[in-house]
Amino acid sequence: MVEAFAALDDALVRWLATQRKRVDDLAPARTQALQDLDPHWNPPWPLTWHRAYHVARRHHTAGHHLTDVPRDYITEDGHRLGEWLHNQRLHPERLHPTQQQLLADLDLIQITEPSPEKRKPAARKPEQGLAAARAFHHREGHLDVPQRHVEVLDGEPVRLGQWISNARRRKERLPADRVRALDALNMHW
Repeated sequence: MVEAFAALDDALVRWLATQRKRVDDLAPARTQALQDLDPHWNPPWPLTWHRAYHVARRHHTAGHHLTDVPRDYITEDGHRLGEWLHNQRLHPERLHPTQQQLLADLDLIQITEPSPEKRKPAARKPEQGLAAARAFHHREGHLDVPQRHVEVLDGEPVRLGQWISNARRRKERLPADRVRALDALNMHW
């Protein structure tokens, strides 16, 4: 029976990975159904982080205080939970705001609002999107950016997936130099 559940679990993991790869082609109803099941089914952060978060959440739900977990603690199924928790507490400012909220909900970190003088304006310059595209292309070797991907530039999140999607839809209205810059990154229009 356990083997049957493991096979089902593997099949579900593969199916969900396929849905993530095809997110731009999914029917709106399917996307909404997945969103209703788990608002973080296709997170803009690495899936390895998300898996480790679920291990931490299960540990927390079992009644353990995550701040008391020793750094060298390894779960029975081999997850290095102590090390992961330590790293999350060390630099929470490097995380996506939603990741920060997820960890705060587990009482692992506290979210503090930046002082008003340190807040940056919400408006994004087109150069930031292009800089984020260049950074992503340099790291990944392509511009097949997931719709919900967030690229962090100078500590600030840039919604690169949305920016690329908007650029594709608005190609005819984009400045010629931006089109050339994206073409140089092998943009698939």
